Amino acid sequence: MRVAVAGASGFIGQATVAALLQAGHEVVGLSRGRRGRAERAGLTWREVDVGRGGPELAAAIAGCTAVVNLVGIKRPEREQSFAAAHVATVEAIAAAMQAAGVRRLVHVSVAGPRAEPRDPGPYMASKRAGERTVMSSGTDWTILRPGPVAGPGDDFVRNLAATIRHAGVFPAPDGGRAPLMPVLVEDVALAVVAALERPAAIGRSYDVVGPEILTLREVVQRVADAIGLPLTLVPCPAPLLAVAVTALEKLPDPLLTRAQLGLLRHGLVGDPGPAAAELGVVTRPLGPERIVALAAGVEPWLGLSLRLRRGDEDMFFRTCSKGLVHVAWLVPLAIALIWALGGLTEHVWYRMLAANLVLVPLCLATVRLPWAALWRPSGRALLQGVLAAIVLLAAGWVGSRVLFALTPEARVEVAAVYGWVTLLPAWVAALLLPLIAAAEEVVWRGAVAFAVASRVGPWWGAGASAAAFALAHVSLGVPALVVAAAGAGFFWAWLGLKTRSLFAVLVCHVLWDACVAVLRLY
Repeated sequence: MRVAVAGASGFIGQATVAALLQAGHEVVGLSRGRRGRAERAGLTWREVDVGRGGPELAAAIAGCTAVVNLVGIKRPEREQSFAAAHVATVEAIAAAMQAAGVRRLVHVSVAGPRAEPRDPGPYMASKRAGERTVMSSGTDWTILRPGPVAGPGDDFVRNLAATIRHAGVFPAPDGGRAPLMPVLVEDVALAVVAALERPAAIGRSYDVVGPEILTLREVVQRVADAIGLPLTLVPCPAPLLAVAVTALEKLPDPLLTRAQLGLLRHGLVGDPGPAAAELGVVTRPLGPERIVALAAGVEPWLGLSLRLRRGDEDMFFRTCSKGLVHVAWLVPLAIALIWALGGLTEHVWYRMLAANLVLVPLCLATVRLPWAALWRPSGRALLQGVLAAIVLLAAGWVGSRVLFALTPEARVEVAAVYGWVTLLPAWVAALLLPLIAAAEEVVWRGAVAFAVASRVGPWWGAGASAAAFALAHVSLGVPALVVAAAGAGFFWAWLGLKTRSLFAVLVCHVLWDACVAVLRLY
């Protein structure tokens, strides 16, 4: 059999071409460009825009026995809408088949929820309209409706793995209760071959879904367990997620589209029985071993992991484990000392200098951390600190706008803090600022964050550091500064634990202090 495959260079298309060739068929691959093409014996490529149809498409499929339509998009683009990709393309294929004298058509659509929603959205509406067009095309048609498809290069397991490796929190639309029946791409390809080879499949529609019904929560947790990363699923209203996904769609390769969000929200299920009985396709479950293989080499989303744990966390934090026993008395002592100094002098610079002259030697002597490694300068740590400072300054600006809107008197408090800069000559302040910042990294990020992280985890370490840092600023009598210390303290602790470097934190801290003091951004 000579089979033309529209969308042969795509994810499902590549698997379908391989299955057809394996079954002994000849394949004519139809694609608009050369991206995704692979040369194989028995495969001939024809460059044609299937959506436009016309004589070029009819010539491309001439001499074929059947056509497989795999054309589909996950987001509308300028040159192609959902209706154009999922409906007009079917019309173009049917017209070309009639002109070329080809009758057999296998059309791959998508499964759906148990009950079609009142507002299915443009993606699902166009998919169902495409099916109706197939049924009225006058061809010898078969429709296949796969569930979420997993396989090499997919948008399912690959994107879930990227998300999980990016952060330890997963926003589950509407609680992640939607049922899914994931199916392997090889099983979808086998269903295409079986449908072509069985005349009884003409005029029939089949659900090609996996054997398990899993909620989205269960699928996400299965992926997280397979790649060995802890995960917290947080229920999130789908309309709220849709706002974020709308922005994601602007990226070249979005992690999620609104169409995909709709599918994850409502579910993708079906009855695998008819496909098993009539096509002989018994689908396989998406097990841990397959997930591990599909997730291998998948980087965190945007190449950035917000996780504080990584492969070496046991080895690294083991070197910090002896520090936690000192935190129980060190933090209360530090806070008490700062408060006591407040009663001796109102000069904030002298107070901070005196406190750190006591605390820093005490921390270095009693808290056993890999201090030399944490303070080792490097170009990488310098760059990380600069980039982190930019992020923190931007976040601080947004936070200050919110704070001033909610509490207008906070502007007066911030103005008072700016007045501290004039308490010392500029050159003295420029000298003391990085010294005090470095001392604070030793005490609050080193002796507290790393020590706590060694026993109860890095996020607890960052939280404990932020809380202690904020309490230390209460004695200064500026509520807005306490809020800023909590937020910045958490960020700096996260940065230190993430980079395993206090030097990176120091760079970020000094740049932030300098920009705030000199430019008065807030």
